[in-house]
Amino acid sequence: MNFSSLINEFEQSNFFKYIGFECVSVEYGKVIIQIKKRPEISNLKDMLHGGVIMSGLDIVMGITSRSLGVKAASTIQMEVKFLNSVFEGTSEIIGELIHRSDHTAILNGKVIDEQGNLIAYSTATFRLYN
Repeated sequence: MNFSSLINEFEQSNFFKYIGFECVSVEYGKVIIQIKKRPEISNLKDMLHGGVIMSGLDIVMGITSRSLGVKAASTIQMEVKFLNSVFEGTSEIIGELIHRSDHTAILNGKVIDEQGNLIAYSTATFRLYN
């Protein structure tokens, strides 16, 4: 699998660029992206918006699904638990494969702030298209 083309595909996505996500690393079954908290993606309390966090988790687990060598993947189900807030800095969003079958993948995702605090945790099921 050519991870460079996969990274480029996501980095050229309008939504990915608009929100300001950046790819840190991509390998088979594990992906790390990051997001810097900015006023444009903050909520009324000046925290990183929960929708941005959820989007980041969905994206990182989607890229992780694609790292398995499939042509496409789509979210079937996703659950997010918010544990802390992000008031400043850059957070890492990590996706990891838990289990794969022929047509689905189960993944987990987590958001970690610069101090190492767990901000959010997610599990999801993705449909894989070969």
